[in-house]
Amino acid sequence: MLTLKYENNVGRWLIAFFFVTVIIEITSEVLLDHLLLFIFKPLISIGIMALYWNASTERTILFFVVLSLSLVTNLFFISKVENLLLIGLLVFLVHRLLIIYYVARLIKLTDYVPVLIAMTPFLFIFSYLLLITTEINTSSYVILIFQNLLISVIGGLTLSAYVMNYNKTNSWLFIFGLLSVMQYFIVFIEKYYLLNMAPIAFRPLAMLLNAGVYYTFYRFVIDVETKPVKGIVLNNN
Repeated sequence: MLTLKYENNVGRWLIAFFFVTVIIEITSEVLLDHLLLFIFKPLISIGIMALYWNASTERTILFFVVLSLSLVTNLFFISKVENLLLIGLLVFLVHRLLIIYYVARLIKLTDYVPVLIAMTPFLFIFSYLLLITTEINTSSYVILIFQNLLISVIGGLTLSAYVMNYNKTNSWLFIFGLLSVMQYFIVFIEKYYLLNMAPIAFRPLAMLLNAGVYYTFYRFVIDVETKPVKGIVLNNN
């Protein structure tokens, strides 16, 4: 179910508002309406923060910092201007670092070997895509190296948690990781391979994945906070 069974009426209305916002945002992407994009794209992150504020008893500051950085990144990624994309990539870099730290803290990560093994395929794929990309300036190239590393860590972290300790909480984490990798792949292809001829479906798809990424992240965090699951910790014991 899309709603949590222990959510109050406010939470259910917020979820409805969130998905209506997503539909409007995707429509704006299809119509290339930049005014609506600037209005509704921030509402994706704001909607998730509102959901978390309503459902959480802990209301961790780090959650709001992570979502605020995603809001800034999304605004910069609306543009096709190289300098704005570069700033967006820098903000996204910090965002990814905080996501990794936050997830590792929530799952109480102690064994890094499964993560290193699980991240290898992702690192190989994105490194190959970067190597065969020609139209990237030096500053963006360096940032993308770090971005490739970080998305590979997220993929490896979520996959290893799911494989080693299968439970509902880690299932949300795995879906979050899978959607994150898919979204990064779509955006990478659009921005650096098909910048001037990207199919109209790319941006709406990226937007849909973006909404899915943060909704599943929210569900994972709330699951950890409200129903701690034994065995979520990755260790050798």
